[in-house]
Amino acid sequence: MAPAHSLHISVVLDTICPWCYVGKRRIEKAISMAKTKWSDFEASVDYMPYQLDSDMGDGLSKEEVYRKKFGDRISAMHERLAAVGKEENIDFKFGGNMSNTLNSHRLIDYARLEGSETEEKVVSSILRRYFELEQDLGQMDVLLGAAVDGGLDKDKAKKYLESDDGIDTVKQKIKHAKRLGITGVPFYIINDRFGISGAESPETFIQVFEKVFAKNEQ
Repeated sequence: MAPAHSLHISVVLDTICPWCYVGKRRIEKAISMAKTKWSDFEASVDYMPYQLDSDMGDGLSKEEVYRKKFGDRISAMHERLAAVGKEENIDFKFGGNMSNTLNSHRLIDYARLEGSETEEKVVSSILRRYFELEQDLGQMDVLLGAAVDGGLDKDKAKKYLESDDGIDTVKQKIKHAKRLGITGVPFYIINDRFGISGAESPETFIQVFEKVFAKNEQ
């Protein structure tokens, strides 16, 4: 029998979305706070793919893409994001290239087969590599580095990524997220019933957890 304070959290994200990285740190803080608040608290977390731009090519300059999309606002946006990142122990950098995120999502899906801990480590490595180390997620060696960071076998991961395995599965999951009405990320699905949109504060997550548990008791 599951504990009274048990949650399953599906995190819908795109691996080039900076607020998804911020949100990851905040949901981790919320889970830590919940463990203090409820002695029997348990949470399982998995990740669902989403693509902000499924038609994106590979090896595109971040600076050029950002300038084209946001214009003169980009400097202020970077400043704000850097400040928020500092609060969450994220050292955001904005150089380097960006690529279509499909293969990074395939790798996360592949890691899930080895368990949630492996999936978690791969997600963390992908986000750190892209946002803090300015590495391009379209590069095979970058994805394989994240695979190794997660404890996956490098050669097996390479064989998987070089194949067509998982492509249709990831695309179907993205379509499913859109059918749920999700139009932006991060988005959090709690116990398949409650949704939270955006990188909310840990305190906001705790308030939602409380509502979920109250509903369970009714």
